[in-house]
Amino acid sequence: MTELGDIFEPGTAHGRTYAALVHHPRSALADIAGYLSISTEAAAESLEVLCDLQAVIKLEGAGGEPVWDAHAPESLSESEAKRRQQAINQMHATAARLSETFRSVRRSPRSQGAVVPVFERLEMLADFEEMQTAAHGCVKLIERGPFLSDTEREQRLFLLKRARLGDGIRYQTLYQDTIYQDAERLRHALATNASGAQARTLPEPPFKLIISDDDRASLVLHTDERRPDPMGLRITGSPALRLLVKTFDVLWALAAPISVNPSAEELDERDKAILTLMGLGATDDTIARRLGMSRRTVVRRTARLLERLGASTRFQAGVQATRRGWL
Repeated sequence: MTELGDIFEPGTAHGRTYAALVHHPRSALADIAGYLSISTEAAAESLEVLCDLQAVIKLEGAGGEPVWDAHAPESLSESEAKRRQQAINQMHATAARLSETFRSVRRSPRSQGAVVPVFERLEMLADFEEMQTAAHGCVKLIERGPFLSDTEREQRLFLLKRARLGDGIRYQTLYQDTIYQDAERLRHALATNASGAQARTLPEPPFKLIISDDDRASLVLHTDERRPDPMGLRITGSPALRLLVKTFDVLWALAAPISVNPSAEELDERDKAILTLMGLGATDDTIARRLGMSRRTVVRRTARLLERLGASTRFQAGVQATRRGWL
């Protein structure tokens, strides 16, 4: 494929055609073929390529026949230089991202039961990215401040998450409640939820964590690279990994589903009474009798409350309601 830079190579066919038009502006096809000692068909083919590259322009001559003229060489070379610099910058950026993963993977033997310390922030970030890229079934995340990444990487991770959701990967993300004061992170969380992710909140998650397919994890210990101890741990199949998976699942059960406007969710007095009695261990029949409602109504309201609270048991519903200040 011919590129713009090729026209400055005088030995190439397109380079010779462009040079001919620099020396002989507004030339007809037969004239250009004559200058180059080539057939008109070959000249026409070369001119078509140069027009596509916007190196020459086709005009209407004095007699109505088409003529061609060259664009200024300095403007073309400047444009090509900018394009190549952009390509080089993109190459360096891509290489830098891949280098993080390269170091990350090679510094951690993926043997069973490995717990490998990680000392660099970029290596931790590479782990979070690589584990999402390589996931086959599910990704579990605990997000809390202080955050390791900058705005540009946050956006890239958001796009990666959206892409992996499109691949059918299941996401469960636990956020710190402070996400409600961070408009950009809340927007990202709600956008990925709309794409099929699940998100919940806790007041104070104990750590930052990612688990991929329940067989690999990366745990953040702190965020200061100036400290000599590890910033985090990379963990594969081991008792430590099983403990982290179990801890995540317990925290998930206690967390509240993320909401667009959590403060706007209110309960009426009947629902509050139902939740209170549920928390005391009352059955549906007992609740119906105490509140003067039909059992069918109690069952319907209970199911709706469990759904609103993202709870699968009555105990979870009581915890969530208390956390939200509903009781």
